[in-house]
Amino acid sequence: MKYKISNIASIHVIENHTNSTFKHPKLYQQKRMITGKEETIVPIITSEYPNEIDFAIWGLLPDKFDQDWNVFQEHIDTLTVKIDNIRNDFMQKELNIRPCLVIVTGFYTSFLENGKIQEYYITKENNTPFYLAGCYNQLNDGFLTFSLLLKKQKKELKKFQNLDKYIPIVMDETMKQDWLSNKISITDLKKVSLLQTKLKILKNTHGIQLNEC
Repeated sequence: MKYKISNIASIHVIENHTNSTFKHPKLYQQKRMITGKEETIVPIITSEYPNEIDFAIWGLLPDKFDQDWNVFQEHIDTLTVKIDNIRNDFMQKELNIRPCLVIVTGFYTSFLENGKIQEYYITKENNTPFYLAGCYNQLNDGFLTFSLLLKKQKKELKKFQNLDKYIPIVMDETMKQDWLSNKISITDLKKVSLLQTKLKILKNTHGIQLNEC
């Protein structure tokens, strides 16, 4: 998974699906591909306000950081965090992280075959929104920043991703509240399977043209 997600659902669909309301609905833009390599904001649900959809900058920043986002990302990549590293001192003390849910309609994986890179798009039927596990913090100026949590992929994805061994953690409705209230262990997160969440895998052949695998 190389820092690409998607959100093409409408505000109405997202609010109905999450049973939450946007705090700043005018900030939301539907996008087929959102890349973490550029400073961008993404809708999330935080542990502090579980019935509200807020926006956060993709890429965790320290509370008191006063330089540009890209300066920090050049030195340490906080777009994603492996779940085994979430409890290290830097994450806990310097970033002061808390659990959140990142709202998407899909994410992308990459596969190298015969000298060419093929992208795959993982989504749900009818572009239904779903959640990825994340962690977030709040900066001194009030802005939120977040990171996607990653776990080692299982055999089910090896034929769609071979340039990375890690994938986002898809949360179903039964896990939503438990994650936001810190009731899910790292061990439980590692056991989450994409197959349990009924996701589809599509071939992304020309940027946004998607074909069934």
